[in-house]
Amino acid sequence: MNLAIDPIVPWPYIAVTAGVITALTLWAYAKRLRGTSGRWRWFAIGLRLLAVLLCVLACLRPMVLFQTKSKQASTIAFLIDASKSMTIGDEAKGEKRWTAARKAMADGMKAAKGLGPTVIPKAFRFDSAVSDDKPEDNADPKGSETALGSALEDVVKRVQGAGRLLSIVVLADGASNSGRPPSIVAQRLKTQGVPVIAVPFGSETAGAGSKDIAVKSMNAGPTVYVKNELNVSGVVSARGFAGQKIEVELRVEGQSEPVAKRTIQVPEKATDVSVTGLKWTPIKAGETKLTLSVAEQPGELLKDNNTYSSFVTVLGGGLNVLYLAGPFGGWEQRFLLRSLDPSQKVQVTFKGMRVPAGDDMDVDFAPGAYDVYVLGDLPREFLTSRQMQLLARRVEEGSGMLMLGGRASFGAGGWAGTAVGNILPTVIAPGDGQLDPPDGLKVVPNTRGLDSYVLKLARDPAESARLWAGLPNIPGANLLGRPKDASMIWAETPDRQPLLVALDGPGKGRVMAFGGETWPWARYSEESRLAHIKFWRQTILWLAHKEDDNDSQVRVALDRRRVPAGGRVDIAVTARDAKGEPIPGLKYETTVTREAKDAPVEKVEVFPQNDEARGTHPVTGGPGDYKVTVTATNAQGQTVGSDSARFLAFQDDRELENPAADPSLLRQLAETTGGKSMPPESLVKYLESLDKSIVTDSVTQKEVRVWDNWWFLIAFTTLLTLEWFLRKRHGWV
Repeated sequence: MNLAIDPIVPWPYIAVTAGVITALTLWAYAKRLRGTSGRWRWFAIGLRLLAVLLCVLACLRPMVLFQTKSKQASTIAFLIDASKSMTIGDEAKGEKRWTAARKAMADGMKAAKGLGPTVIPKAFRFDSAVSDDKPEDNADPKGSETALGSALEDVVKRVQGAGRLLSIVVLADGASNSGRPPSIVAQRLKTQGVPVIAVPFGSETAGAGSKDIAVKSMNAGPTVYVKNELNVSGVVSARGFAGQKIEVELRVEGQSEPVAKRTIQVPEKATDVSVTGLKWTPIKAGETKLTLSVAEQPGELLKDNNTYSSFVTVLGGGLNVLYLAGPFGGWEQRFLLRSLDPSQKVQVTFKGMRVPAGDDMDVDFAPGAYDVYVLGDLPREFLTSRQMQLLARRVEEGSGMLMLGGRASFGAGGWAGTAVGNILPTVIAPGDGQLDPPDGLKVVPNTRGLDSYVLKLARDPAESARLWAGLPNIPGANLLGRPKDASMIWAETPDRQPLLVALDGPGKGRVMAFGGETWPWARYSEESRLAHIKFWRQTILWLAHKEDDNDSQVRVALDRRRVPAGGRVDIAVTARDAKGEPIPGLKYETTVTREAKDAPVEKVEVFPQNDEARGTHPVTGGPGDYKVTVTATNAQGQTVGSDSARFLAFQDDRELENPAADPSLLRQLAETTGGKSMPPESLVKYLESLDKSIVTDSVTQKEVRVWDNWWFLIAFTTLLTLEWFLRKRHGWV
């Protein structure tokens, strides 16, 4: 037990202040009690001085510290290999390494728990990184690297603060192909007194004489025009399948069924087979991922190298738009179609519906039928439930959808609770109502809207804002309901009611809700007519993910569309005018983004070289699809154009290149750290033999604040109350 103080200010200040207060107290009492006698006056003075003493103690903030000892548990860390090589079935009776390791780990955890409450087992899994293991997660591991050394270091950090680390039980095949060298980490574990208990799995001769299908290459593109036939070829390695027939499929991103198939026969004395005759005719422009694949074959040792993917750019001159208008439409559809008609890139199919659709209209919602769907004043009952579900599915797969205002749109049209209503960017309800002021409504873009591609009517932001301010009012609008969390409000009424709300989603598609009609813009003036054309053209292009194709004079080219993770991709950017001449003096902003949720945006520096700009990007974000975006601006800061291209980063799968286990590495780790290497069946017996009394003393300190307690306050108030009572009784107040 120790006594400590924590004064609110340095103690000399407290001493001086206490002396001054004591002197003033004695002076005041001497003046008040002059000419009196009796013992009570000294008692009253004593009570007041005791109260002053308590105040001084409160300023010093005294506390009593108690130290106690307790038993703190030790930790046994179980670390299981979750890389792809653990899916190889070379254990007894063809059992996978992963399955056998999971059983051994479950038995080991149970045995460790039986050591008593002072020994706590913790389970982790690792591939290229360490994560907590979930006992119920028995799915085959997908890790493409094994970083055994780094994993051991990470486990030590993770269990810090949870008592002494008794040992690390490693259940793995011993293959380590990335991260820190395990031998160096083992030396550090030895100095820390952390032994490794190695439990190896797998055979050192795995792969010899085994069966395996691997798609080694694919030749396609890199470009093809819409409705032109693309020939695709490749090479398939078929080890262990001599003389057998194998079916090869060509798959296209976004389509559930293969677009072409080819059956090949493996020669008797060769493993590599050329695949030719695969053809595909695209119907949509844009970048598309093609995949050459072979279904899993009986007896295959490895199953994750049966596909090969890359990107192909489909060139085309147009976007297909389906405009469905209800029986109440009129002015809006006429001027909207007139605005889109001059564009060669946008091809609109208009259907003015007077009666509900039949089942024959299902083909309009088939995959690839249209890039964008526009619903103009269309009641909910004009589409069947199946057609609404198909439309929502097309949007999730990448199509765009726009709902325009009208008496039969949004909540008023009965769309609430339907498959279409559920993908709108706002939460609609039947009673949302209308906005019908006598003088119409002003469409007011907010700051975010003026920065968006859709509402940018001029390259100069100030000019764009001026054009919007000069547009006439629209007749009225629907109340759109509450915008969803991920939606973007781009335009509002003067009293901040949402008018134009967009959503980059659901799935791969885009959705927009515009509560009004824009036809007055097309009739007001020549300037507003041109603004009307530009707005609708940019709206359709944005919904179709084609905003980068808007008369762009900038083009980006990649040296390859498939690069190993950790490799580099070379980027070349060109900018040319209408005559095809290079545009000098441009500044390029180049970014690379992995197509994944919350992926960071990485900037790439490009430098002028002759008539183009070049740069190199190292792929550090791991395997996946990536998008390169380039925006060019001139000396005045105006945007000249932009372009984008995608590439695929694949894992150079060292896990599957050498499926052989390496138990000797695990034995070396165990010997270096002072641990043991043992077969799985010996793990439980070893754990049960451990001393159950292995614990460490933990000293904890408890703090009791003397000044911060209820009895301290009661003592202070009691002293003052008694002192006042004495002065009152004897007439000293």
